[in-house]
Amino acid sequence: MSLNLDGYSLTFSDEFAGSYLDTSIWGTQYWWGGRTLASNGEMQYFADRSTPVIQQNPALDPFSIVADPREAGDGVLTITARPSPDPGLTDGLPYVSGLINTHGTFSQTYGYFEISAQVPSGQGLWPAFWLLPQSGNWPPEIDVLELLGHDPATYYVGSHWTDSRGGHFYDTQGISAGVDLSQDFHAYGTLWTADSITFYLDGTAVYSMQMPAGMSEPMYLLAGLAVGGNWPGAPDETTRFPAEFKIDYIRAWSLDTPSSIPTTTPSLKGTSGADLLVGDANANALNDIVFAYSGNDTLEGLRGNDTLAGGHGADTFLYRTGPSGNDVIVDFDPMIGDAVRVTKAILGQKNFSGLYRMIKDNPAGDAVLKLADGGSITFEGVSKAQLGYDDFFIV
Repeated sequence: MSLNLDGYSLTFSDEFAGSYLDTSIWGTQYWWGGRTLASNGEMQYFADRSTPVIQQNPALDPFSIVADPREAGDGVLTITARPSPDPGLTDGLPYVSGLINTHGTFSQTYGYFEISAQVPSGQGLWPAFWLLPQSGNWPPEIDVLELLGHDPATYYVGSHWTDSRGGHFYDTQGISAGVDLSQDFHAYGTLWTADSITFYLDGTAVYSMQMPAGMSEPMYLLAGLAVGGNWPGAPDETTRFPAEFKIDYIRAWSLDTPSSIPTTTPSLKGTSGADLLVGDANANALNDIVFAYSGNDTLEGLRGNDTLAGGHGADTFLYRTGPSGNDVIVDFDPMIGDAVRVTKAILGQKNFSGLYRMIKDNPAGDAVLKLADGGSITFEGVSKAQLGYDDFFIV
């Protein structure tokens, strides 16, 4: 079965077009501060420019970007693993390597996720691309790509989950590619839905599994090059360093993002002044409906510094014309389906990862989204950490 993304919406994309890794998107250590997984027996220290080993040895920086010769304007990120010059600078670990992740900058529930990469070969090398919960829970986990460098013609896909009694279960499947995957770039993807998880190699399905129970929370993206460990084993005299994991792009698509702005008139619409627009607070009221969803109001403030409140229901706060002003949403509730629908022109961003970078918490702890037209949206009582992909529609 071939992959068909017609009708899907791109929600995240890094083509690595800059001169260096964009650290406003990518973290370079685990969210809790860890730089290895000792539980796996890994032998690498995930370094970056903030670590003493790189500050004292800049040439060992694991991250570099070069222009992509196949696509003008795009680049290729290389994550390089090398022996540590001083284990005293790498927590006693003998190798230096790199990890990237979007914890806190991009996460999504369901969708299609893909990396285009050229993996390294060699005993003890362990490149991977996987998804973990934004909440910090584990399991669940979705493994899109894992490869053991001594066998570059086989890679592994699968998932980890917890059953109703708290037991840890997993399904890991080896995929025989029929070619040496280290010789060229290949696209490794997974389509994660409420019913199933299907894995793809170069757009062709290679394995599918039923979606385990409890795997329905937002997950973020990780990619890295581990060295050694209980599964791949340690490098030996045949392993060549530096070892390189080359990444052309990492992308994500949503399954259901609307593709256009509705042409219907909002149920509540402000003037050019500083307006207060409040949806019907009666949970049973059905008359303030624009999109034929019971109790779901649409509010558009237009110009001026507006105060918006949707009341009960899954409300949509619409930003399609500027100048938008500095608005405050006083009852935004991510848990019941409230959402902001904003055009790319007003936002000044093309996808959720760009949008998320524009959100900062103010001194009161409220999330504030800065808009390209000079306006802003303040989410009263809601912090940046509480907002995710499902709270925004970029159109």
